[in-house]
Amino acid sequence: MQLPKKLDDQELIELCRQGNGAGFSELYLRYNKSVFNTILRLVSDFAQAQDLLQEAFMALYQEIMKGRDIQHFAHFSKRVAANKAISFLRAHKRLFVFEDYRDQVAEEEAEDEDLYEMKVEGVKKAIEALPEGFRTIVNLYVMEGVPQQEIAELLGISHATVRTQYHRAKKKILTLLQKETV
Repeated sequence: MQLPKKLDDQELIELCRQGNGAGFSELYLRYNKSVFNTILRLVSDFAQAQDLLQEAFMALYQEIMKGRDIQHFAHFSKRVAANKAISFLRAHKRLFVFEDYRDQVAEEEAEDEDLYEMKVEGVKKAIEALPEGFRTIVNLYVMEGVPQQEIAELLGISHATVRTQYHRAKKKILTLLQKETV
């Protein structure tokens, strides 16, 4: 069924609740790429990311039909996707070896400036080369904008551990990028 005009997310959610499948189809078309990229950054396996994408959208449909108040579908869909990916990694024992260090969280600001001066493709490659725990924190914090405290809750670790792992990941990314430019 063709939708008569460009509807906003709230109108599409309401159509979906009324039993009009075109509403959910349009939400899927709008957001499947960004949701897929969120999942792929975390699981790094294309086929598994496709499966998790379908699971995420099934969960989103269920939340809509339960009447959940979803104010920002784009943000909510990425959060559901990240949770699905993390659950998958946990279930397959691929998730996270964290060192719980509470020392040296503060880093020099120069590292931040150096990181942003590097080329985007090099940064993406460096992130992919990180150990899975580091990569997950970097992707959630930098790419998805999830606050560190929420990452800690999602992963079941302390906020201090998230901060430490994030700063160590930045150092590792810088080291990888500097090796690449030498």
